[in-house]
Amino acid sequence: MFLFSPRSTRVSKFAIAGFLTAACTMTLLSARAHAGSNNAPAEKPDITRIQNMPSPDALLIEVYQLLAQNELNKAQVKIDALLSIYPNFQLAHLIRGDLISMRTRPLSQFGAATAANSASADRLKDLRDEAQARIRAITERPVKDFIPDQLLQMSDEQKYALVMDAKRARLFLYENIKGIPSLISDFYVSQGKFGIDKFKEGDQRTPLGVYYITNRLPGTKLPDFYGPGALPLSYPNEWDKSQGRSGSGIWLHGVPSSNYSRPPLASDGCVVLSNPDFLKIAATVDIAKTPVIISDKINFISRAAWLTEKQSARKLIEDWRLDISGSNPNQLARHYSRNFKNNSNEALTAWLSKQVTPQAGSNAVALRDISQFRYPGKSDMIVSNFIQDSSTTRGTYSVKRHQYWLKEANQWHIIFEEATQISGAKIEFDIAKEQRKDMISASTKEPIKTVVTAEKIDRRKTTDLHDKNKQAQSEVLKAVDRWVNAWSSKNTGAYLAHYARDFQTPNGESRKSWMEERRGRIEGKAKIKLTLESPTVSVEGNNATVKFRQHYQSGALVASSRKTLVLVKQDGKWLIRQERTGS
Repeated sequence: MFLFSPRSTRVSKFAIAGFLTAACTMTLLSARAHAGSNNAPAEKPDITRIQNMPSPDALLIEVYQLLAQNELNKAQVKIDALLSIYPNFQLAHLIRGDLISMRTRPLSQFGAATAANSASADRLKDLRDEAQARIRAITERPVKDFIPDQLLQMSDEQKYALVMDAKRARLFLYENIKGIPSLISDFYVSQGKFGIDKFKEGDQRTPLGVYYITNRLPGTKLPDFYGPGALPLSYPNEWDKSQGRSGSGIWLHGVPSSNYSRPPLASDGCVVLSNPDFLKIAATVDIAKTPVIISDKINFISRAAWLTEKQSARKLIEDWRLDISGSNPNQLARHYSRNFKNNSNEALTAWLSKQVTPQAGSNAVALRDISQFRYPGKSDMIVSNFIQDSSTTRGTYSVKRHQYWLKEANQWHIIFEEATQISGAKIEFDIAKEQRKDMISASTKEPIKTVVTAEKIDRRKTTDLHDKNKQAQSEVLKAVDRWVNAWSSKNTGAYLAHYARDFQTPNGESRKSWMEERRGRIEGKAKIKLTLESPTVSVEGNNATVKFRQHYQSGALVASSRKTLVLVKQDGKWLIRQERTGS
């Protein structure tokens, strides 16, 4: 149930009606664009100059309260003060025009002073929708100490969380105070032209889900359309991909310097804020740590109810921990759905056999950096993120896991899981796989030697083939090294030139969209450090495969992952045809 607290100061029916009527008529008065500079740096903005800016919604309500009391002079002073702070706020200009006209003649409705300047019906509807969204933000405040049921648990590293209520066009900022999400502020936002639940590129919808901010793009690197900058989101996430959802380039960003805001349904899928609000958000969030939960509607619950929900969600992964400690795949299988999927596209039995390893008892597996969020949408689903530290007969290792728990027939099961080893000794099944690979490699080499001997092929030809292969491997490694240097030095032109004409984009997006997204990510970084660990190369004709562990660092973002590059020789150059992350 969506609950709201009573307000001490009530807005009269006249004031609310006036606000909504005013939104039906558009003023042609415009303001000089001296707000919303697009010169913000890639680092966090200076919060000291924007944190005390008053809410435009609250100021508008005060104006209408004064009008309802027939206090025209005070209302004039208040609206002028509002416009001095937000000079390009169109709704405020409309009210000011009415106030001036009221001094000479009565007005039958708000907006009558500019009614002669007719605008399109669509634009009038946009203003009305924006007004309705803004009035709700003031009159329908969440009950104090109530918490969105999406925020089941934030990890200690997650200082803030953003939760969006799409139906109310509102973005709520929560701070993690001793493990309890506490409301700090909220902001009016615009979303996709066709609403929420994005499925494919170009559908002009905003996605539903749990995402993270992956980067900071400064306004200096972007067109003025994006305002002072942009914060790209991790759409599509692993669950989106498993469901066939595609597209890219979903950002939080500002508006052109000539505007103050946009209608609730106005973007191509991004979440759009006013420039002052964007700067407040950008000064708060942490890259790769702050979750952004986009929901159709927020369900606020009491702290007691939230604590019960949190404990129930935590018990799911605690029971899972105990069973993975027992090294019994059959026992562990009870936590997994029959429709289970994973990032390796393996069958459930094969996946489970690789998750359990010889343990030293139930205390040999520990979970840390735990976060759990109720996933937005129609299904009852929870996404659990944590690091699993395990002690085994071969040593210790750590695995980062993303688990999606779905409620099926009143029972919770893991429907999707992504697991990436991040440190420690190699897991047993990895070692066994490498041993099998070595055996296969050896078995394929031995017959070649036999054939060479049987057919009495000149050893010099064999040596030449070996030398040519070595030379090709060396050329491939040099191409990869140049690719790394171009990326590290943020030379996007040279970086993108390393990709083949028939490069397979990761999410099936167009090459142009992928290139724009990569350019924005690379050029928006202050500094990039990239190193490759233990690269291995195999060459077959004009095709090559390079496998390595990639260590990436930029600001606070540090990541380590396995990566595979598939290269092809085109026009005498080794170019990347495919790029994969994971095992």
